[in-house]
Amino acid sequence: MFFGTYRVTDQNPMGQVLKDAYECGYRSFDSASFYKNEQELGEVFASMGVMPDVLLTTKVWNDVEGYDAVLRAFEESEKKLGRIDIYLLHWPAREFVSRWKALETLYRDGRVKAIGVSNFKKHHLEELAQHAQIQPMVNQIEAHGYFMDEETISYCQSQGIALQAWRPLMRTGNMLQNEEIAEIGRQHGKTAAQVALRYLIQRGFTVIPKSVHKERMQENIDIFDFSLTEEEMCFMRTLNTGKRTAGDPDTFILP
Repeated sequence: MFFGTYRVTDQNPMGQVLKDAYECGYRSFDSASFYKNEQELGEVFASMGVMPDVLLTTKVWNDVEGYDAVLRAFEESEKKLGRIDIYLLHWPAREFVSRWKALETLYRDGRVKAIGVSNFKKHHLEELAQHAQIQPMVNQIEAHGYFMDEETISYCQSQGIALQAWRPLMRTGNMLQNEEIAEIGRQHGKTAAQVALRYLIQRGFTVIPKSVHKERMQENIDIFDFSLTEEEMCFMRTLNTGKRTAGDPDTFILP
């Protein structure tokens, strides 16, 4: 399980938030140059003395175009974070093939442990596959009970591309107020949020929840001591509306 850091940018609260997350058991942390918090993350983890214990992901933003520019962006992010373990293209922006070539170089040179993409649909992945020498190892996509891009999920699983779910608890809508999800939770002694996260885990995702409240951090990570039944999984599948709560990668306004 990853801990999401989007919009956690003020260093003092961030220091406490990251300390709390670490104490709750989180060891993998997700960032991006767009989040504008890489410097703070690096400084906080260095001050905590836990850099050897954590796994750091960051992403290159859409306005960084071309092979050389991506390499420079990586250097900037690495300097801020202290180390990058997983490096992703944030969106399928213009020239994503040439941008991907830079990630391949970073991987071959041993600068990162893994490379991947974020918000890529099946057709983006298929286009990339025609030109890539190294296939993406990760695809980080919007996924939650109310939205599952089944076509992309199936493709990634067939190609051995690890799936990560951002916004796994949804930002808008009433998924966590769904009484049927809550009832499933009661049957397991869990909350609706824990059911929602467990559903994604059993679908093969790594989840990236975010909270600044320690009790919720703990709640989110305490999902590995129960399993949803086949019937419960089937019910969760019926909730998919096919509607995203964020930008569609095909129409997202890119700088």
